Amino acid sequence: MPLGFLLVTAEPGAQVALEEFQDWYNNEHVPLRLNHLPSFLTGARFSAADSLTPSWLAVYDIDDTATFQHESYTRLRANRSPREGNLVQRLELLDRRTYEFVADSGESALTSSYKPTNPTNFLITHWINIPGNDAAFRAWTDEAFRALKGVEGWVRTRTYKCIDNLKTGSSVPKDPQAQIVPKYLAVHEVLSLAVAELPAFVAASNPGSTAKIEERRTWNLYRAYPSVAQGNV
Repeated sequence: MPLGFLLVTAEPGAQVALEEFQDWYNNEHVPLRLNHLPSFLTGARFSAADSLTPSWLAVYDIDDTATFQHESYTRLRANRSPREGNLVQRLELLDRRTYEFVADSGESALTSSYKPTNPTNFLITHWINIPGNDAAFRAWTDEAFRALKGVEGWVRTRTYKCIDNLKTGSSVPKDPQAQIVPKYLAVHEVLSLAVAELPAFVAASNPGSTAKIEERRTWNLYRAYPSVAQGNV
């Protein structure tokens, strides 16, 4: 099975204080995964740098997409603590998307990506729709990688295909259309968010005329977490 990737965006909203949200995420939600499941290779959280909502992003590298159906993981949502169950019901938004790995431009000596030692401090995320099949997206990815290698301040890009998603929260309409998300994702690691505005980056991350960027977000690192998979918990 291919590598997996879990991306969750969240907005606490009026019913959840930021302090409560952070305490839950840092001391319950993340440790239940990273401290106990070797399948969770890395985990990091980011805050919005663009003043848009959702305000919070969590990302996790997963060893295998089969993890998303494994009992060791699914039981965490099925058997939430009373505290977590209550808090999740009060959130304005919890948008959970699971992905299958497509391609990686390659690790960089400049950062460790999502590991606690020398983590990437800034992300640019692109949600993408592109006509055609997965081969068309892979071709788009290959072209983008070639162009991005010449952009100063760019570190690494990985691309993914969405395999499942669920939005919950007080802000989510009951209309099934609200659950539709773009099929593909590109996550760019950069040394500065000024890279997002460079003409070379804009051109490189939008190669060709067929891909449609549905949403672009910029993020600041909040925290990269240790994990049992890394042997540093």
